Amino acid sequence: MNTTNPAPNTNPNIAIPPVSWRKKYRAPLMNAAFWGFWLGFYLSYEGGISSNSALVGLSYVIFTLACLVPLVTKK
Repeated sequence: MNTTNPAPNTNPNIAIPPVSWRKKYRAPLMNAAFWGFWLGFYLSYEGGISSNSALVGLSYVIFTLACLVPLVTKK
């Protein structure tokens, strides 16, 4: 007799809903936002002490992207 037992407490007739991309990629995107903040702080510091407006402008772009990631991936 060759039978397989299904996993306990599961109903094979119930379809599991797909996971949204926001929930699926939330942790990696939040990690990217965290590192984006650090990179933005570093670029703004370096741009400030060297009077390089391009680095300061780039830090604004990175800060903006790092702020938008949590808004897009919120629960």
